[in-house]
Amino acid sequence: MPWRILQHSSRIDISEAIRMPTTESEALIDLSGVVFSRGSNRLFNGVDLQVRRGEVVAIMGPSGTGKTTLLRLIGGQLRAAAGRVAVDGQAVDQLSRRDLYRLRRRMGVLFQSGALFTDMTCFENVAFPLREHTDLPETLIRTVVLMKLEAVGLRGARDLYPGELSGGMSRRVSLARALALDPEIILYDEPFAGQDPISMGALMQLIRQLNDALGLTSVVVSHDVDETLRIADRAYVISGGEVIAAGTPEALRHSESRWVDQFLNALPDGPVPFHYPAPPIADDLCGEGR
Repeated sequence: MPWRILQHSSRIDISEAIRMPTTESEALIDLSGVVFSRGSNRLFNGVDLQVRRGEVVAIMGPSGTGKTTLLRLIGGQLRAAAGRVAVDGQAVDQLSRRDLYRLRRRMGVLFQSGALFTDMTCFENVAFPLREHTDLPETLIRTVVLMKLEAVGLRGARDLYPGELSGGMSRRVSLARALALDPEIILYDEPFAGQDPISMGALMQLIRQLNDALGLTSVVVSHDVDETLRIADRAYVISGGEVIAAGTPEALRHSESRWVDQFLNALPDGPVPFHYPAPPIADDLCGEGR
C-alpha cells in the first residue's frame, strides 16, 4: 500500500505531504457524448466532460439535472445509453465485474449523507474498508486509521459514534474513510450540504489541501456556487441535459451566457424554469390534464 504522507513525525501536517507529479493535459476521467435517461426523462443528451490528473473539478447546476448521476456513471453503478465513460483509459461499462471492483478501489466517495455506520465508532468506520479490502494486520490498520483521522482533524474523536458528532464532524469522518485505501480519485457528492459556515470552511480547506498534498484528483458535485468555485481549478455547469459552460472559475464569472448568469447569481427568472413541465393548471383543476 502506498504511503503518501510523511511519517517522520507523530503529528501529520498535510502541508508537508508529498505532492505527486501530474501531467496537465492528461485526462484521468473522460466522458464523451454521454446519453442517459430515466424512463422518458432524458437527463443527458451528449455530455462531454474531462478531468485531468491532479485537478479539483466542480460539476454544478440546478437541482435535478443529474449531477449525482454523473458520479454514478463514473463509478460504474449506472451505464450510459450512448457515448463513452472512461477512467484512466478504461471504458467503465465494458469492464468485467472483477476489473470494475479493482477500478473502484482507486476511487473514494464522500456521500451526500455521509453514510457512516451508526453502530460503529469513528475509528471502526474508517477501519472498515481496510478490513474488507486488505490483509493488513490490526497494528498497521490502527496506524493508518489514526493517520487518516489526524489528517481531517478528528483523531481525538476516534471513540465517538456518529450520533455524537456534529454534521461537519460527521462529514470529515466520512472523508477520512474515503481516504482509507489511498485512492487516486475522490468523488464528492454535495459535500457542503447542510453545513454551517465554519464546517463548510473546514471542508473547503480539507478538499483543496488533501487534493494537493496527496496528489489526488477530485470531482466535486455541488450547487454551492461561491464555496465550490473557491477551490476548483475548473468547473462545468450542466442544465437541460447538456454542458452549457465550462472553464476556470474566473472565466465562468465573466461568462455572457444567460444560463450561467442565472445560476451563478441565483436569479429566479431566466432560461432555467421554476415549474416542471405540466399542462395548464385550469385543465388539471377541471380534470382535463390527464
